[in-house]
Amino acid sequence: MKAKILFTLAAVLALVLTASGAKNVTADSGSTTYMYLLGTDFLCGLAPDACPDIAMAPNGDTIEISGSGTFSIHPKTVSGGGTFTHKDADGNVLGSGTWTATELLSFHSYGSGAAQGLPPDFTGGKILMRVHLSPATGGPGFDATLRVTCVLGDQIPASAEEGVRLNLLGDL
Repeated sequence: MKAKILFTLAAVLALVLTASGAKNVTADSGSTTYMYLLGTDFLCGLAPDACPDIAMAPNGDTIEISGSGTFSIHPKTVSGGGTFTHKDADGNVLGSGTWTATELLSFHSYGSGAAQGLPPDFTGGKILMRVHLSPATGGPGFDATLRVTCVLGDQIPASAEEGVRLNLLGDL
């Protein structure tokens, strides 16, 4: 029987960057290509305690996730992926593997990170994408929705919270 498992923010530093040579655009318009980073070496160098990104389920299980890729809103595309490790509430590893971005569902830009003193091509926002998790032990894997929210920019909604959220079907 498949059960819906929802992992929410435990600890995270997620950053959305515009790709080199791309122009900044207003929220949700234009053909800019962005790079996303989750718990990568670049981010870990800035904040070692925030890596990897960790999402937690209500039962205490966690998913540690890291990776990177690119996306564009016009045309609507996403690529990239990374690794994951599933642990129980006691920290025992239950599984691990890789994940691959498969579909961009939405992106909402929060504007340039210059508002926080960062380079102007650093961009915050909320990306929602479908991903596929492939266990290292084999098998068909699991489809999920990954949301990454980066609170940088000058147009951050009051309700925005920094973090990752992974919503999947099935059991890891």
